Amino acid sequence: MMYFSAAGAAVLLTAAFVSDIRTMRIPNRLNFAALAAGLLFHAADSVWIRLSVTPPDPRPWLAALQAAGHGLLAACAGAGAGFALLLPLYRLGAVGGGDVKLFAALGSWIGVRETFECAVYAILAAGAYGLLCLVIGRRRAVRWKLLREDAAENSEGDSDEAGRDAGMRKCRFPFMIAVIPGAIAAWMW
Repeated sequence: MMYFSAAGAAVLLTAAFVSDIRTMRIPNRLNFAALAAGLLFHAADSVWIRLSVTPPDPRPWLAALQAAGHGLLAACAGAGAGFALLLPLYRLGAVGGGDVKLFAALGSWIGVRETFECAVYAILAAGAYGLLCLVIGRRRAVRWKLLREDAAENSEGDSDEAGRDAGMRKCRFPFMIAVIPGAIAAWMW
């Protein structure tokens, strides 16, 4: 069943990659549907393993209920780990809210350890990508569509800083560009 878990994570990452590249957003319905599917998958997988491996139990419904609880607990731990790992990056402005929810959904499919490894490798890949963009230059990176340039948003329109920052533009890239290599690296090593 480990292959089904990896396949579910791969489908999630593929859909998120396509969405993030096209729109710089990962939709909530994708994240929440993947989270629910991951929770249900692990509950059902645990029940299947428990009922097929252990000798017949006089109360199979109790064994199934316990197994479903263990599967849900493991999936919730992975989801919580994914959320907790990316939340500080969101607070710093390094990733978007969709990326945080994506890692929660991903964690529900692959578990705590693999989610941690994927996040570490994705952050390293994002750093390498950012360094590449610095080396080739901001203008060239924007022209080659490696970075997207957005107008700076300033909520304090009256301050002196707003006047100075009016011409500033914020450059960013879809985090999924780093998550895919991070996930591949995590699964290979």
